[in-house]
Amino acid sequence: MGRAYIVGASSTPTYGTDCSGLVMQALYAGGLNMNSVVSSIHHAYPGNEWNSRNLWTTSKLRRVSYAGRKKGDLIFYYEPGTRSIYHVAIYLGNNRIIESWPNHIQVSGIRSNSHTSIAGVKRAFN
Repeated sequence: MGRAYIVGASSTPTYGTDCSGLVMQALYAGGLNMNSVVSSIHHAYPGNEWNSRNLWTTSKLRRVSYAGRKKGDLIFYYEPGTRSIYHVAIYLGNNRIIESWPNHIQVSGIRSNSHTSIAGVKRAFN
């Protein structure tokens, strides 16, 4: 918590990460290796800010309904104008998420407004 948000890259958890880097670290800590979907080594280099799109499109994560979301599910966001996935967060329950979002890793409420919309929910663990 409170560590730096890094645009399009991920470092050690003590330094900082972007949204997909935070999710990949959580999945890896839970025993799920996503290297066939997103390279954790390449993600450490700047310019990998779209890895949330790879997590969204993979069949390794099961899509579930928004109403059926559970703690630990991944909430994906898109930009309304382009419908491009650009953000992912981890659902904590009670309409709260943990996310890496400017300027730091934080717990916040699920948001959806004119600048961002929820694309859907995916589940890594049953």
